[in-house]
Amino acid sequence: MPIISLKNVSHTYSQGTPLSVSAIENINLDIESGELVGIIGHTGSGKSTLVQHLNGLLKPTQGTVEIDGEDIWLNKKKIRSVRFKVGLCFQYPEYQLFEETVFKDISFGPKNMGLSKEEIKNSVLRAANYVGLKEELLNKSPFDLSGGEKRRVAIAGVMAMNPKILILDEPTAGLDPKGRKEILDMIVDYRKKTGSTVLLVSHSMEDVAGISSKILVMNKSKVAMYDTVDNVFSRAEELENMGLNVPQITRIFMKLKAKGVSVDSNVYTVNDGCKRLVSLMKGGNV
Repeated sequence: MPIISLKNVSHTYSQGTPLSVSAIENINLDIESGELVGIIGHTGSGKSTLVQHLNGLLKPTQGTVEIDGEDIWLNKKKIRSVRFKVGLCFQYPEYQLFEETVFKDISFGPKNMGLSKEEIKNSVLRAANYVGLKEELLNKSPFDLSGGEKRRVAIAGVMAMNPKILILDEPTAGLDPKGRKEILDMIVDYRKKTGSTVLLVSHSMEDVAGISSKILVMNKSKVAMYDTVDNVFSRAEELENMGLNVPQITRIFMKLKAKGVSVDSNVYTVNDGCKRLVSLMKGGNV
């Protein structure tokens, strides 16, 4: 049984008014437990609207959203518990920090879950470890930290609730290459350690290609593709018609292959590309 199941889900903003806008239309989607799904699509394609349905921040205009086989809107009184099960971290989450110390900020979610002091402490320490925050930072004000550290604190605040499903909306936005890599490595490590299902919304083809097990492509409010990384990026022409591109390194290898060079085009990161080229120069298979 899939951990996430959307059945004929649509959402219209300002329904019944002259300003009504259809954000997502007739979405049917099943996501299995433990997947790391990269969600891509041009601006306005419906990515953010889609993920906000998964923890009940938005209610479908029509259709059903099921988490662990249960319709999350069947009993409105239980929607709060859904938000503990499905953790959503918005873009630039560091702007939402507000507590006196890092510890208090990370513990906000666990406190609202009604956990004991000992359970809260363990949750905070575990989450801080996931994101690579040193224990001595926990008693500092979050506003004294660097930008990258603030973002880690904000993400840790969601992880501390130990959600079955973690959704990250553009977690690397505004970061330099080093910061981006650190956040992406952290996400991969978190998934390995917890077995959680992770959804990563991103505009970066390189980011999603490098760490995802599957990719979901949104286009014009609908699911255009949902498949493995190889199968999605093998449809480069279709992606380009949607205003999207395959990773630049993939384009290079596609052109090399087109010119008769004996390479595969399923290369999605610069590091992998370098390894393949070194192997090629040494006479190996790539």
